[in-house]
Amino acid sequence: MPSNPPPADASRLIRGIMLAVLVWGAVLAAGAWTFNHDVRRPIVVMACVLGFLGFWKAMLDARRRRLERSSHARRS
Repeated sequence: MPSNPPPADASRLIRGIMLAVLVWGAVLAAGAWTFNHDVRRPIVVMACVLGFLGFWKAMLDARRRRLERSSHARRS
């Protein structure tokens, strides 16, 4: 596993993928609403998408902190 932080292009790519997942979730939520016009359906879909993206972001942040900690330990 590399100890260097990811380049800026990788961060931009991940943000783009997250945005695409958010748009995809919005399309799915719109489809869920048009199924029977129940407002709870798109709320559930968007809550799941946002929960997934939040968990993914938390795991990426934890990985970044872990890599920073290990690189500082190697320098000392």
